Amino acid sequence: MRLLAAFIALACCVLEGFRRRAELKYHAVLLGEISQMLSGFLIEIRCSGLTLDELINRADGRFAELVQGYINGGEDARSAWARACSQLPKKSAEAVLLNELGHNFGTSDREGTLRLVELYAERFSELEREAREIYSRKGKAVMQVGALCGIAVAIMII
Repeated sequence: MRLLAAFIALACCVLEGFRRRAELKYHAVLLGEISQMLSGFLIEIRCSGLTLDELINRADGRFAELVQGYINGGEDARSAWARACSQLPKKSAEAVLLNELGHNFGTSDREGTLRLVELYAERFSELEREAREIYSRKGKAVMQVGALCGIAVAIMII
């Protein structure tokens, strides 16, 4: 019975290590998608002068899909954007930045909107770089700590 409990504790700790590593990776990937979305926005605004609705409908990525889902549910683009931001972790920098961008998007002329999106694209590129750095530096360690904690708990149970 103790062996079974030790094995379960080991498995739980190892899985928690994998989960935390996956969270770090997901965060880096999400920021990369947002950076790409904003780069696409810049190109589309320069070439076509599209509105937020049109830009979101052409965008790819998890955040864009979330906004598109709310738009398809009958909301306007600005409120769909805000609602999608509320689905992100409240204290995350990307939630704050995306909310600011959505609030300020389209409030000025074309050049002002371009400068605004460029500013936020730079910020997201920096956040993405930091998140990828954290993932490469801590990802393996988090998984190993989970395994070591599992081994320690298993030994204490036995």
